[in-house]
Amino acid sequence: MEKQNRKAVFIDRDGVLNEMVYDETHGTMDSPRRPEQVAMIRGAGRFLQAVRNMGYFSVVVTNQPGIAKGTLTLAELDAVNARLAELLETDGGQWDALKYCPHHPDGGFNPCREYVMKCECRKPRPGMIIEAAKGLNIDLKKSWMIGDGLTDVQAGHAAGCTTILVTQLKIDQVERFFHTDGREPDYICRNLSEALGIIKKRDA
Repeated sequence: MEKQNRKAVFIDRDGVLNEMVYDETHGTMDSPRRPEQVAMIRGAGRFLQAVRNMGYFSVVVTNQPGIAKGTLTLAELDAVNARLAELLETDGGQWDALKYCPHHPDGGFNPCREYVMKCECRKPRPGMIIEAAKGLNIDLKKSWMIGDGLTDVQAGHAAGCTTILVTQLKIDQVERFFHTDGREPDYICRNLSEALGIIKKRDA
């Protein structure tokens, strides 16, 4: 078996690589469901290009419970991902792999029963990260998990990665949500540019 010596940056999709969109039905911010709703977050492509130049694989890991809830089809998800990939390429970046979890434990009001379940891939569980690491021979101790939610941090810690929480909240505001269950990120920053600086400093 090939030695696991590759390193990766695992990264959440919604709110990190692309903007969230307003869902008028539920009055909340949610994932884009159509390609025309996709807006890349500034600098996301350049970030992916930079970590690749540093020798990292970039792996997107995203919860997409809309599949289980019946509000998103697999074809719509594929179209959204394809549009995001196009936008990232215009900014110089691309991902090496993308993993998504289509599951939800209850499925809401109009569920797609096939995907309603408690699974190992839905963050905060580390299933997507571990699956990608096995397929790409990635050393998780040399790798990072970047996201805008504490579930991303928990998944990263459970997999053995160093974690970065990207948020506009002040540190003391974020710390209110911390507990002793793996939610404490190793680093907190405001954007992907700052995250890149952290990774470069650790790699130096």
